This record gives sequence, C-alpha cells and structure tokens, in this order.
Amino acid sequence: MASTSQIVDALLARLRGALPSLSVEHCAAPADYRLEHPQGALLLSYRGSQFALPRDVAGVCQQRTLQLELTLLLRRAGAQVNDTEALDAARSACLGFPAPDCRPVCLSSETFLGLSDGIARYVISLAADTWQVAEAAIGHEPVLTAVTKEEQS
Repeated sequence: MASTSQIVDALLARLRGALPSLSVEHCAAPADYRLEHPQGALLLSYRGSQFALPRDVAGVCQQRTLQLELTLLLRRAGAQVNDTEALDAARSACLGFPAPDCRPVCLSSETFLGLSDGIARYVISLAADTWQVAEAAIGHEPVLTAVTKEEQS
C-alpha cells in the first residue's frame, strides 16, 4: 500500500504540471505560509482520514478516506494568473486523478476565503479512498495443508 507521503507527492507532481506559473508545495499550515512567489502559490495539506468499519472478521482491512486541502494564494497586483483559470486548472488536475493505491480523487468543496493584502485566498477540499491494511505478523501466515480439485457446473 502507498504511504500518505507517496500519495501527497504524486498529487503535488500532478499539480505542478497543471499550474507551472505558481509555486506548488506541501504545507501543513497554510495560514502561516509566507507568500514570496510573484504570482502565487498552491499549497497541498493533508487534513486527516476517516475510516469505515473493518470489512473482515479479523479486522485487518479498513476503507480509509484521505482528506486533503488545496489552498490557492493568488496575487492581484501584476497578476498573470486569473483566479478562475487557476481554480479550474487545480480542479481539473485533481478530479479523477488516480493517486497511488487510491480510487480516483473526488472534489468535496470550494470556498473563497477573502482578499487580504492584495492576495486572494481560496480553498478546495478533496477526498481519496484507499485501504488501510494491517501488516501480517511473520510466522503467523495461514498454512496450505491440502489441495482438492472440484468441478463447478
């Protein structure tokens, strides 16, 4: 199974290709981010996971929904990047993206946070479903003891 870091890194690579005129970075705390790029930035944050009930009796496999968030910081002064074009590109890059060991990424919500110091701020929430699987204890694997051949009609 892909780790959370591998999933985030794959999405970052996809976003960098879709929005080359912005700085695209992983950022745990977008509110504290200091924008230095002349056009703007797209910040990807991992916000946690939701887990479904275990699917098997042993409780070793659960569906996991990763919650991710894109924060777009777009400069207004001398902007070469239009807000709606940047939002469209970010949404298009994410929706349906097959992150490693995940179902295609889904969009959850989009919000305009406001304009402050000449910087427009937007947030897009994303979700990606994957599985959390327990590591097998070495030496405790089931042993094949008999093989039979049965015909089914």
